Amino acid sequence: MGMADTIEMKLRAGLKPAELTVVDESHHHVGHAGYREGGESHFSVEIVSEKFEGLNRVSRQRLVFDLLKQEMETTIHALQIKARSPSEANAA
Repeated sequence: MGMADTIEMKLRAGLKPAELTVVDESHHHVGHAGYREGGESHFSVEIVSEKFEGLNRVSRQRLVFDLLKQEMETTIHALQIKARSPSEANAA
């Protein structure tokens, strides 16, 4: 299982998202800090979850980082997060 699959599995289990997109953007970071041959080091996540309702941006990011703590300490160099509640997603 690749890192994108691991991220998706953990976020689905922990946040029960209505929408989730995980993209490996490592190829954009060749030659930059944290890049590893073969990628799987830089990711972006777009997630919509009821668990974000009423939380500010930092609290939402903490929820995501807490679920991915092990991967952030060992494998993931950078993680860009766009976290919205369903009401915010429907308003867009």
